Amino acid sequence: MKKFISVFLAVALVAVACCVFASAEDTNLALGKSYTIDGYDYDASVENYVDNETHSKLTDGIVEDVAPWDAGAPFIGISGAEKETPAEEHNGLTTAIVLDLGAVSTVNKFAVQLFGGGNGGIYFPTSVKYSYSTDNETWTEAGAGSQVSDSSVETGGSVWDASTLELDSAVQARYIKVEFVQNRRSVFISEFEVYGTAGAAGTDESEAVSEAESETVSAAESETASSAAPVESSAAASSNASSTPSTSDAGIVAVVVLAVVAVIGAAVVVKKRA
Repeated sequence: MKKFISVFLAVALVAVACCVFASAEDTNLALGKSYTIDGYDYDASVENYVDNETHSKLTDGIVEDVAPWDAGAPFIGISGAEKETPAEEHNGLTTAIVLDLGAVSTVNKFAVQLFGGGNGGIYFPTSVKYSYSTDNETWTEAGAGSQVSDSSVETGGSVWDASTLELDSAVQARYIKVEFVQNRRSVFISEFEVYGTAGAAGTDESEAVSEAESETVSAAESETASSAAPVESSAAASSNASSTPSTSDAGIVAVVVLAVVAVIGAAVVVKKRA
């Protein structure tokens, strides 16, 4: 019985630790955020093809496998030119969407959920490119999204596919831009997703710089004050500072330590029973 209890406790604590780590994983920062579109409505006369009144179709978290003419379609169709423009002049045009995360955040992955295929003559874009910025003025190119295929066009089917880009290292950004090069008349998008860790609400580049400068000044003042204090006090302060764990990591560390202790305890009990 003791063996069973010890093993059960160890497994439970390890599961808790896994949950803590899972909760720290990246989330979709784009949910509920605002965006602007650089392009024309594919067909403004068809309500299902345009954005809703709150302009939130691309960040509502809804991606459904529905035909483009079904009511409540969770996507919009955009184009680099008005629909009356001859079809041959649409090919190769560029459209873009700029998403505002609301604060400078740590970002490491981008994705757009696209609709394409033969149904209704909707085609996936020729290419997808992502860029990011902290001020909506100076942009840094992040790279190209994964290529989506129009293989379903031959069968007349319509499919969802995502063009994604995962960065080798995270970047700081508030604004994310995705650009499409059109294939035929339009691009149909259901969702714009950005993954990472959210920054403080309302933080922009100037505020981030100001905070950094403030921290620098505080550090300089602290260093000046400590240099005037007795050596013993300075050493004690340094020791206290280095021994204080980060608040954000304390919970995770505690759970992991408990899990390890439980596993060791279980092993001891099993050994004694043997």
